[in-house]
Amino acid sequence: MTLLKHSDHARSFTFKHEFKTKDHAQIVSTAILGYMVGMYEQPTVKTTISKNEANNAYTLVIEYVEDKDITKVFNRICESFESYSKGCSEA
Repeated sequence: MTLLKHSDHARSFTFKHEFKTKDHAQIVSTAILGYMVGMYEQPTVKTTISKNEANNAYTLVIEYVEDKDITKVFNRICESFESYSKGCSEA
């Protein structure tokens, strides 16, 4: 498998997603970091998790460099862990 490289025209993007628990946000953050490390020769990605007091939720913010927006990929990863905070019995 050949790892992807960024072109000279790569741009920075920001992806945000809210989760009910900090643990859930951390699990998804780890999965997204794993995706980036597995796909890119030199992944450029930064993740931040912050508490959103107004919504009583945790916001995962991912800043990354890519030639194109990969929000759909990140949304699929988030959706695959959707039942995580509900517990394994409901998965």
